[in-house]
Amino acid sequence: MHSSPSCVMRAQSGQSNKHIASSIAIAAVFICWTVLILPCTLLIAVLHRLWPRAMCNANRKYIWFYGYTMLFFLRPWLPVRMRNPGLAVCYPRAIIVPNHQSFLDIYLLGAQSQSNVCMVTKSWPYRLLFFFAPTMRSAGYIDAESLPAGELEELCLRRLQEGATLVIFPEGRRSQDGSLGRFHSGAFRVAVRAQIPVLPLLIRNTFRIFPPGSKAFAPAPIEMEFLDPVFPRDFAGALLPHRAMMRHVRTQFLQRIHNPTPENDV
Repeated sequence: MHSSPSCVMRAQSGQSNKHIASSIAIAAVFICWTVLILPCTLLIAVLHRLWPRAMCNANRKYIWFYGYTMLFFLRPWLPVRMRNPGLAVCYPRAIIVPNHQSFLDIYLLGAQSQSNVCMVTKSWPYRLLFFFAPTMRSAGYIDAESLPAGELEELCLRRLQEGATLVIFPEGRRSQDGSLGRFHSGAFRVAVRAQIPVLPLLIRNTFRIFPPGSKAFAPAPIEMEFLDPVFPRDFAGALLPHRAMMRHVRTQFLQRIHNPTPENDV
């Protein structure tokens, strides 16, 4: 028995209204929670001026907490399932390398358990998240577009020596359709120089939530998982160890990106 055109239209209209309501709710959570937490953000930036060394790690943990709580409040519309969330805690001196599908990916770092993370980013988060820029700078986050390659690498090594876990998106830019882009070798050069593991972090489905050019959010489940750690020593015999390491990690992503993640809620 076929549905009448009017029934189909009503169903489509109801679905459209539901998506609009969900988009408004997601945007409201982003705005309201950010506004509520903003006074603490400014206070921490001021305290950093007084005690810069003591407040640096505190700033990183505060930003992680902001992402963690944002994901908690967004769970009705953007549920996150995370496999191996504590892996970066087991390897605190490491580099997390996530694939990049959406601006939401920086919030998703709150789904994994390592709170002392230092991000290497492009300049856009400092513009788009201008209200958070002082805290990101106070946390020692690294604007990769503002530094020559040599200085950038040395600063990454310094952050690792300070005890931070680095986060570097090897694609360098967001995917337009969820597919995996070309990798850059910078994260792997740092890993080889410091002789520390790389922790591939696979993110699925965030490109559907706020696609490039979109004006509204679309509710969708998000899946994340840490893949097996990759160690520089396993590529010591290669002509260019960092590039061999990079190719191996990209192959890992390609093998897993379309396979389902075991259901293990955050």
